[in-house]
Amino acid sequence: MRNWIVAVSVFSAILIGTQSDLVKPIVNPPQKIVGLEAQDTHAAASLLGQFRTSLSSFLFLRSDLYLHGGVEMRPLSKAETSAGRTGVGGAKTDTEEIHDDSKIVTVIPTAQDDFRGIFGDVEREVASYRDMKGHHHLSPIQTLPLFRIMTLLDPQFIQGWTTGGRIILWNRKDENITKSIEFLSQGLAQNPESIDILSEVSYCYLQPFDGERRYSAAIPFLERARSIGFENWSILSDQEKDALQRCYRSLSICYRETGKYSEMRSNALKGLELFGNDGSFRIHIEQANNLIKGQKNEKESITDTKDLSRKAGDHNHDHDHDHDHDHDHDHED
Repeated sequence: MRNWIVAVSVFSAILIGTQSDLVKPIVNPPQKIVGLEAQDTHAAASLLGQFRTSLSSFLFLRSDLYLHGGVEMRPLSKAETSAGRTGVGGAKTDTEEIHDDSKIVTVIPTAQDDFRGIFGDVEREVASYRDMKGHHHLSPIQTLPLFRIMTLLDPQFIQGWTTGGRIILWNRKDENITKSIEFLSQGLAQNPESIDILSEVSYCYLQPFDGERRYSAAIPFLERARSIGFENWSILSDQEKDALQRCYRSLSICYRETGKYSEMRSNALKGLELFGNDGSFRIHIEQANNLIKGQKNEKESITDTKDLSRKAGDHNHDHDHDHDHDHDHDHED
């Protein structure tokens, strides 16, 4: 009987212990997912990420298709670029700011570039095709919801943020400049090292807002982009290098407009070192040198004027003193 009571007591203690919040993690530790189940979970997350990326890319392609009036476009390959082939280009209108058409061509080749002969002629007749040389884009406003969705699905989709920011900025109204900065700031929070987004934020600040361009406000974003580019130069993509080049050009202008001529010269020299084919940096260097020289001459002129004024003051003081002395002498007589 006594042994039975002891056994029941021990069993009760164990049962109560397993129900305690303090003991439960020890006797019933959370089970880690191992083996096939872990692989399945990882695969599901990976597939979800791929789905989001694919969907955002699909939406971007649909917006691009809309901008080009239904004509499918593709980027030039490296081999084509190396061979000197150029893109279709676009008309010189505001629409060109949202899309760089200098490096894209039609998916269906032109008659001159098509080896298929009559079969190519047939496709150009039945498919959505037209000569896109110097073309115009359709108004992008209708595509803005697509960019909001694609950046929500894939926050690391840089081109979705930058192109969407330009579309919001479409008519350059003050309220749209503010909205574009807010939209791009969300993208920057998700991609703090993105030179492209930093470049676009600075571009917004350099638009006339209430009649003035906010050069001082743009400088921190441009300097940050320059710093990121310096630290990661060897791994930057061509797109990021293009954005960095724009940042160097804009930074030279911002330094000039805020009277920081030495910084302008230093920035332009570095820009020329990195992007030697960009002649604008030589112009900026020459401008900076002239402005620094003018500033120096102005300071020297001010100094000389002050010296002349001081000497003239000393001369007048001596003359007044002598005059007072003579006056006292005459008074004594």
